[in-house]
Amino acid sequence: MIYTKVPIKEAFLDESFEVFNDTWNYLLKQAHANLNYIYSQEGDTVLELARYFVEECHPKFSQARKIDFAAAGRSLYMAAKTFANRLSQLGFNVDYPYPDKEISGPPSSIISKEDVIIALSASGETESVVNKCTFAHHVGSKIIAATAKRESPLAKIPPDVILEVPDKVDKDEVKKPYPKAFTPLGTLSEFSNAVLWECFSRGLHECIDNDQSVERSFDCMKNCCDTLLTNAQHDLKTCLEESTENIRILLANLILKYFSENTVHLYGRGKIFNLQIAPFEMRLRQMPHGYITSILNYAPKNRPVKRGQLAILSSGSGGLSITAETLSKYDVLVAGLTSHKSGFWNLLDIPIYLPGRATQHPHDWERQQWEGRRADYAPDGIQFEINGCVFFESIFAAICGYLGLTEEQLKEGHASKKLE
Repeated sequence: MIYTKVPIKEAFLDESFEVFNDTWNYLLKQAHANLNYIYSQEGDTVLELARYFVEECHPKFSQARKIDFAAAGRSLYMAAKTFANRLSQLGFNVDYPYPDKEISGPPSSIISKEDVIIALSASGETESVVNKCTFAHHVGSKIIAATAKRESPLAKIPPDVILEVPDKVDKDEVKKPYPKAFTPLGTLSEFSNAVLWECFSRGLHECIDNDQSVERSFDCMKNCCDTLLTNAQHDLKTCLEESTENIRILLANLILKYFSENTVHLYGRGKIFNLQIAPFEMRLRQMPHGYITSILNYAPKNRPVKRGQLAILSSGSGGLSITAETLSKYDVLVAGLTSHKSGFWNLLDIPIYLPGRATQHPHDWERQQWEGRRADYAPDGIQFEINGCVFFESIFAAICGYLGLTEEQLKEGHASKKLE
């Protein structure tokens, strides 16, 4: 591989890298403050929800109520799909959320009074979420809403339970050391929700699989949250210590692709797709004059692979060696995140070391799903995914920093309106 000089001034790249560095630090600290607020100020509501899920929804203890979700966009991927995966793993009856449901209208779209609707909307104004919950309320379903605004269309339905999930607790104080951090368009809320529901799932696991009390499970949730975010802080520091130059090279190539209108391919599977790849792809595509993006092996969003393009892969265990090798044969510049420096790592043009995945074994991911094998619960089972989520959010912030994009400009590409 021959590397050509990217026409970007070193000083400008330095500035955008500072945005990257401030963003990941601030995002983790702000999420920690948000979640500490929930456990201290909304603890009774969290306990109420845990008790309800265990005693009223799980087939081990009662009738198996169908659990449905009302969420859209990045909240759908980062929080709803991740939480739904865990609920399914625990044996709950889950109507799994996926983006095509509003178009394909599967039979599971039917909502009855026995169902439970989990609504996720930071603003409480997302049209599809409000519409679904309004219908569910009329039918008589139980509605659990997680939102940052108690005075919103969603809150006025009203839900049976409202969990306040703030996005900017003590923002001025938390952000003061990180003045260049850029977290636009719900980033803080989306990430806080992802961590919240993963740790909530760990608490349910303690109750259902380990016969712990709901009160003990609450302590487990909080400790899990602290561990997950503290580990992420340490792991991102290690990432920078070992891969700063390659992060800068990745950033420079992404900036170049913005101007060249050349396809950026992305790939990752499972929770990596939900927490890293899909949200990052949405942000790139929603930018003014947005990127041409492609998600490999995903028919609705894949594009032809051609010489000179950039592919970004993410695999904690390093299980994407065949994909990396195939891309290299097409003369594609291949960047990748992984926790292990062998096999997959050696096939990457821009390898980036990101701790978080303890196991290393090439595996048949599809077979793993068919056999029902799932990752451990948080923190270990999702650490790499959380770390990578923060990494990509910060890369996006750095691109915006280089281009001088504001949140108002980004809103122009944000698909917040439903067209009739």
